[in-house]
Formats: sequence, C-alpha cells, structure tokens
Amino acid sequence: MRQLEGYLSITPIAIDDTSDLREQVDQLSPGDIALFGTDRLGVPLDYLYIGLDPRDDYSEGRRNSINEVGFYDATSYCSGVPLTTQPWAIKPYLTPRAALKDIDTMRHINSLEHPQAIRTFEPKGVIRLEKEVAVITDFIQGVRSCDSLIDEYRGETILPEEKARLIARTAFATMHYFHSLEKPYTMNDAQIKNFAFTISTEPWCIDTETFQQTNKDSAKITRFVRDVGSCAYSMSGQYNYDGQRILNSELIIEYFIKPYEESISDLYSYETVDIVQASIEGLKQDIAQGA
Repeated sequence: MRQLEGYLSITPIAIDDTSDLREQVDQLSPGDIALFGTDRLGVPLDYLYIGLDPRDDYSEGRRNSINEVGFYDATSYCSGVPLTTQPWAIKPYLTPRAALKDIDTMRHINSLEHPQAIRTFEPKGVIRLEKEVAVITDFIQGVRSCDSLIDEYRGETILPEEKARLIARTAFATMHYFHSLEKPYTMNDAQIKNFAFTISTEPWCIDTETFQQTNKDSAKITRFVRDVGSCAYSMSGQYNYDGQRILNSELIIEYFIKPYEESISDLYSYETVDIVQASIEGLKQDIAQGA
C-alpha cells in the first residue's frame, strides 16, 4: 500500500468516545493515526509510537483488492522499548463517509449474538491519508478467500470435488446467515472473491463495504435474489488456464442453490415466496446449462 510509505512511524491519537467519530476523523491531518481506546497494555496512547513493518506475505490466501489493502506488523513502542506487535490490515476508502459506514457495519456484525454467527475483522482505528481515510482492522492469519483456493487449481481440468463443496457450502452458509437475520443484510457484491473461510473451514466475512441492511418487502426482494445470482454466476464463471469452466455446475446447484431454495419458505414472507422461488428456479436452469 504505497500511500503509507511515508507514515511508517506514527504517534497515535486516542479516540475513546466513538459516538462522534465523523467529527473526530474530519479533524485529523494527513499522516495522523487514531486508535479506538485510550491505551495499549495499560500505557496511554500518547506515550507510544507505532512502527509499521510491511508484510506482503500476509496477503497470501487473499487476492489483492481494488482498494489496495496493505498488511503490516504494527509494533507499539514506549521510550524506544517494543511492547507488543499485532498484525494489521489497512484499507483505504474513497471518502470518510464510506470508511465510517464500514466501521459501523463491521462493529454491528461482530456484536450480533447468534448460534451461527459469522464474524469479520475488528476495526482498530483510522489513518488519515492525503486524500483518503484508511481503516485499520486486526488481521487473522489462516482466513482464506474462496477465489484464492480456486487459483491453486487453475492448471487442472476441474476443481477437486471436496474443494468445490467447501466453496459452495461456504457461500451458502454466509449468504443464508446474512439474509436470515432479524434485520437482514444484502451483500451487493456477492462474487466468490468476497467469501472466505478460516483455517477450520468456518465461514468468515472479509469485505463488508457494500453490505446494506434492508427489509424484505416486495419492492426490495430483488436485492436478495441478486445476491444469490451474483454468487452462483461468479462460481460458474471460474475458468482454468485452458479456458474451461473449473467448477462443476452440478456441485454449485447441489451445495449452493438447492440449500438456498429449500430455505426460501423460512427466509421470505408468503407474499414474496413465489417471486423468489421463480427466480431461483430460473437461476438453477441457467447454471445447469453452463451460464
């Protein structure tokens, strides 16, 4: 992440009260780093400085995003003595508004109490760049995007069945969870690159920037259907190096589309079930025909 090359040693600013975060971010100058909370290991933040050591190897298992997410080891120093080192991911946003919205989304997702809760990275603070605001999150090693798993096998004729099942099940579990919440989310960029799993193959949410909370009335139901279609077509549209489709369409249907289809009556009201059902049936036919 080239924009941070000049900011590799930074004295942090404490943000204890995040209720007026927008105003506090507006007051930051380029190069300022603001961390949520007042201390690290009991040491006030204004006694510390943060050293950022680029770690490009942390990007393994994740595609480079259009936002140029940077990965770093962040070491907190007090009087020149290193106190702790934490892995960080730092993602720039085009506007402060987009950054703050995503912080709110990440925090809300991680606060939900649910037996099948799917978590995302925890926001730790922000960095003011020359023209943008970047959000700092913790970085958890072992989280892997589904498209990076496919990349390992693009030299093969077809993706091994157990890998295809893992990808389809991860996509279904993630989408079903967010669509089933009391106040549901649509993903709005449900490409396979935005689905991920942990080292124990549990679903993990890696990109919440386009998430939107919305209701399921008839005027907005297409947003949920669009999520399902985007994901299915994204899986079907993965190719090997010879230009052949690498995911078996039958597995996409069996482990992604059918489970979602079977849950329609639980996810949607009587007034909208038929709309969703017809859309999913058409999607299933498209994928079976190689769309």
